[in-house]
Amino acid sequence: MISDFTGKPATHSYASMIEAYTTGLGSVDVERKAQVSFRVRRKFLWLWAYEQTADGTLYLNVTLDQRVDCPQVHNITQVSANRWNHHVEVKSRAIANSDWLHALIRAGYEFGSR
Repeated sequence: MISDFTGKPATHSYASMIEAYTTGLGSVDVERKAQVSFRVRRKFLWLWAYEQTADGTLYLNVTLDQRVDCPQVHNITQVSANRWNHHVEVKSRAIANSDWLHALIRAGYEFGSR
């Protein structure tokens, strides 16, 4: 798992677009370790790639206190009583800048702010 996308220009551009949108929502702390994570009062969004994954694939996870069914979400896992992880595979600029992804991230930001 990697959080440094400099060797993957397409992946890096998707991550930059998502980071710009997320930090534009308000005060957000960004941490770069194995993943890039975003938090307000709690973490709500993670971005990563894998070393061996071809350029142009970015994985992200948005944690919410409810399940949000969306056909573009790759997988939803309930991790505790009131926590659902929404896993998305970003494989284009259109997905990275889509209204549905922005709405999911915005919901995560609101959850992370509580």
